[in-house]
Amino acid sequence: MSEAASAIHTRVPLPPHIAFERMNLAGSALSPEEALERVQLEPTVLQDFRPLTSCLEWELSQLHWNQSGLLPFVENHVPFLINNSGRLSEHAAATLFANCLDAPGSEPIRVLELGAGTGLFALYFLDAFFTLCKQESKDFYDRLIFYVTDQSPRTVDQWQERHLFDKHGKQRVVLGCCDALKPSRVVFQTREEVELEGLQAVFCNYVLDVLPATVVKKGSNGPEELQVRTHLTRDRGLLTQYTRLTPENIRDIARSDYSEEKTKLVPLISLLEIETSFMPLHQESRLVSYALALDEKTERVLLNYGAITCLDVCMELLCHTGFILINDYGPVRRDEVANHSVSQRFGPTSATGINFPFLEQYFAKKCAVVTPDGDERRGIHSRLMVRSDVPGTVAAYQNRFGQAGYDFFEVPVEEARAHLSAGRKTESLESYRLALSRAPHDWHVVGEIAEFVGLQLQDYQAGRQLIRAALDQNPWYSAWLWNVLGDILFLDRDVSGAHEAYLQAQRIHPRDARTNLNLAYTFFEFGEYANSLEALASAMGADVAGMYRPRLLEKQHQVLGAISGRWIGEQERLTRRVQRML
Repeated sequence: MSEAASAIHTRVPLPPHIAFERMNLAGSALSPEEALERVQLEPTVLQDFRPLTSCLEWELSQLHWNQSGLLPFVENHVPFLINNSGRLSEHAAATLFANCLDAPGSEPIRVLELGAGTGLFALYFLDAFFTLCKQESKDFYDRLIFYVTDQSPRTVDQWQERHLFDKHGKQRVVLGCCDALKPSRVVFQTREEVELEGLQAVFCNYVLDVLPATVVKKGSNGPEELQVRTHLTRDRGLLTQYTRLTPENIRDIARSDYSEEKTKLVPLISLLEIETSFMPLHQESRLVSYALALDEKTERVLLNYGAITCLDVCMELLCHTGFILINDYGPVRRDEVANHSVSQRFGPTSATGINFPFLEQYFAKKCAVVTPDGDERRGIHSRLMVRSDVPGTVAAYQNRFGQAGYDFFEVPVEEARAHLSAGRKTESLESYRLALSRAPHDWHVVGEIAEFVGLQLQDYQAGRQLIRAALDQNPWYSAWLWNVLGDILFLDRDVSGAHEAYLQAQRIHPRDARTNLNLAYTFFEFGEYANSLEALASAMGADVAGMYRPRLLEKQHQVLGAISGRWIGEQERLTRRVQRML
């Protein structure tokens, strides 16, 4: 029996000095204290403690917006449907129309949107306001000047590249850059600028949550502020999956003063790890004192000081009967504030919710802040801020944004989905008909109905007409709509038409998994197997949740089989040719 087998058989371990010698660990060992003393951690700090919206992650988020413009919406990193389907625009148009009736006159009607993002809210608002004024024979649209703005110059360029507002004219729609912290100044591409005043309305949709904010609490020696220290992950294997930059390179870039250099870190944002701590706030502001006094029972308070600054200035820009309309997310009850005192990431972008209770209390002495009925039951919250008594405006706002208005538009769609989930297609169709009659210009609802009619009911003719109507409303930003059109055409055996629809979807979102899977199907039908495999590879790389994986693997197997079958067929034909030549 061998020595090893004998040791195992007797279950007696070797003496430690012999075992260590075999492991090349001979020699005396250090004491535990000496061994631990020699341990050195590799430094991972990229940035020392900074306030929440001054830390590296937040800075990279702002750089990404400036670099990419509206693409984070198109690529579905940032939710945008809630304020860009057309529904919110129609509600806002009805509110402004009522406000114009409250304040009759002949002066220009100046309106500002801050952080307009995709621009769809503004576009649909203009469409709805035009229709409303025409129906009621009012000249409000003719007097309208709409300043559509965003902080990112790239976003403004992208609106113009897509000719988004051409039909409404340059005299009516003024595009420019505007810092929401300084909302009185709009800068144009020509570098000219205009100072705003006498505004009838200001629209703030999902813009207040990306303005500077902080989290404060009462400390033993005075107010304290939440600060963030940013580290790079210690997992070097993980780091190499994302970049060839070394930790030293990354630290140097993080400490650079050049924005163009720092944008290299945007793809690595998920590798940043944060350490948080409350630090003494040496210069206590009146706003901090007010927030802590107001929420003295709350452990920590979210203070949206950037939003307060923005709204304070906007209030001064309003005409006497003007209003501010806010739509955003965040806590609406005081007992929710502490749990919402965090920064959230949406892809490479960051945002904080809005502390609505504090916002309402702060502005209570300056204006009326109107909350719609049933608002607390929703994820997105609306507020109307008015400087004077405008009863028609408030009534129109409550009618549109209150629970009754919400149910009027939302319930038919929810019922249609519930019927479809239960397999009741007839009932689902009836609910969708009701939903369409109430929201004929909501491109997402129309697209959903088109998908149901074209793919579930297989009425290709009706499905094509419905999806065309949705695309007339939004041909620029939704790869999903173009995929629905392509699927309907494909099922109707129009492969060439389907291929063109999928290519259009790819132009909007090149890395979309569904789009590339669909292209793999049409390339396969054309016999372009190499292109089909490339599309499948793109789809597999993008399908991070594995939603399409079974279909992708099945199609890949089919394409590879077709490639082998083609080669075998060619060899057989060559063999027959040779035999006939002999």
